[in-house]
Amino acid sequence: MSTETIRVESLSKRFSRERVLDGIDLTVDEGEFCVVVGPSGCGKSTLLKCIAGLEEFEDGDVYLRTRPAAELPVEERDIGFVFQEFEETLFPHKTVAENVAFGLEQQATDYDDAEVEGRIDDMLELLSIEETRDSRPSELSGGQQQRVEVARQFVRECDIMLLDDPLADLDYKLQKRMELEIRRLHERLGSTFIYVTHNQEQALTLADTLVVMNRGVIEQVGSPADVYSNPETAFVGRFVGDSNPFVATVESTGDDELDVDTDVGTMRATAVGDAGVGDESLVLVRPEAITIDDERRDNTYTGTIVGTTYTGEETETSVAIDGLDRTVQVVQADRADVGEEGDDVLVGWDADDARFFDRLSEDEEETIEELLEV
Repeated sequence: MSTETIRVESLSKRFSRERVLDGIDLTVDEGEFCVVVGPSGCGKSTLLKCIAGLEEFEDGDVYLRTRPAAELPVEERDIGFVFQEFEETLFPHKTVAENVAFGLEQQATDYDDAEVEGRIDDMLELLSIEETRDSRPSELSGGQQQRVEVARQFVRECDIMLLDDPLADLDYKLQKRMELEIRRLHERLGSTFIYVTHNQEQALTLADTLVVMNRGVIEQVGSPADVYSNPETAFVGRFVGDSNPFVATVESTGDDELDVDTDVGTMRATAVGDAGVGDESLVLVRPEAITIDDERRDNTYTGTIVGTTYTGEETETSVAIDGLDRTVQVVQADRADVGEEGDDVLVGWDADDARFFDRLSEDEEETIEELLEV
């Protein structure tokens, strides 16, 4: 049976007149790797700082291990916090080992010298930076500096670890390596993680539970697979993973499916929520749900290939369809022979793969035009 570690109730926060968080409710269980994802400025980092006690809030409550966080001084919350701006947190005059040791010095436990040295060595080895032990931050690359900051927080083995987009400034290859290392650290420590990022690919890779935020509210909470496969709003469908959007107006409704009018003609779709004749919203179709030259699909349209990319495992194809001011993106596994640029092809997908959303976003402030640009 899961045990609650963090609970946020009706949390609201404003900076001057700007709403940053609006009635946030969230529970994170013991040992869970929870990833909060959303566009820049949606309130992710502010939520993290409110949980850590680094930011005050106007309304709501935060509970740590069922105790009101307000009863606990920040230094007694047993929380590790990894900031994105790691360059500003390392001591330039200390070696890597001394920087990591500083994390242990912040705890009430009195470690003997041998245990301190052993913990430092283990953490540096785990993060593959043991050769930097006697170096100073100025002698390290950005990626090495970031791993030192991670080591300084993780060496404390706190029950709760909060990570604020710590990989944002690293190059792609180093990001992928650090993702594996952070996941391995989580498994080793068994701590409860809340990890904030704007990178939806990273979020899908790391999360046990995915929280999608937008404009200071939570759009959806669920497993990465469920959020990706069953988005509850058009915003979630656009932000998490790739999708092809079609502006659509409902022409008729049935038991399970809709007929909608789009720029490419009539389309059979499935409603997410309630939909009535005359409603206008977005239909989203995932690129991997689309096939080329398969006449058996519920929806088929003739288009022209404008570009292809073969990656070895899959082929990505861009197809222009008359009436549509953007190309349709198609992703097919194990197929390199989709055609060449300029070829006419038939693209198709089923009604189950075309989702018509009755809500654009949770706060109802998002517009179709904004979501087309996501």
